[in-house]
Amino acid sequence: MEKLDAISRKLSQLALHKAEDEIIKAGVLTPIVSGQNKDLTDVTSSVDSDRTLAEPLYQVVEPQERDMCTKLFSPLESIPDRRKLQAVLLQPPQVKIPIHHSTYGWLKTHVEDERLQDIFDIVEVVGNLCPKLTPRVETALQVKVATDVTEGMQQCFLDTFLLGIIGTAQEYLELDAKVDRNANELSMTQTKSRPDYLLMLNGLLVFKGEEKKAGDVRHIALELIDKMIPGSVGKDGKLDYLLGYATAGSRVLFECIHGDGKMSECSDILNLERVADR
Repeated sequence: MEKLDAISRKLSQLALHKAEDEIIKAGVLTPIVSGQNKDLTDVTSSVDSDRTLAEPLYQVVEPQERDMCTKLFSPLESIPDRRKLQAVLLQPPQVKIPIHHSTYGWLKTHVEDERLQDIFDIVEVVGNLCPKLTPRVETALQVKVATDVTEGMQQCFLDTFLLGIIGTAQEYLELDAKVDRNANELSMTQTKSRPDYLLMLNGLLVFKGEEKKAGDVRHIALELIDKMIPGSVGKDGKLDYLLGYATAGSRVLFECIHGDGKMSECSDILNLERVADR
């Protein structure tokens, strides 16, 4: 019992077991001014360190997550030409996503540092913690890919990624957004055909997915258009094109659906087992 008590006190000091609601109440963490704490300087100057920072190194300020997510998910000034869509999707985000130094250090073993610097900030350096976005993105980056499981379990794995981005955008943007799975959608989808994933904005289907446990991901992607009502994309000028994705196990391909049953790839075939592809 004495050993268990000692371990519990140690975890408390490191703030490793705080509930999510306690983290949200704490708001944003800001680092102590340089020179006030030597340990902070030591850690932030060595991002690939595996040391853990303790809570007393920070002062609490007002949360900035709402303002940051509003900028992160704000719409582009104009709808990109579908032929240039892949280049647009590969651009760095409008604001950098804050992650912990331990996560950043782990990512450096998988991804080029220059690429990381374009996408992420380090919580312990900038003093900005997003209580919802940060843990969701970190989980999506580090979650283990499940193999030899059912298609339903694979959907749970994919939802880790979808929740991190789309779920957070839903919470912070004033959008009439609805996410569903294996559901009927009659505006663009044939009767009795149900996409595996649907995202509706203001009642309009804008993003959907087809998921399979295995197979040729390009062949699976054909279901994105096979299930559609001909001529539904671009009807009444409401939608220039529809975005979609197909999965075959851990392999993912994003598609742009346009015209009368036409489709073009807007990504390479990605493998979610590779951290760089995530």
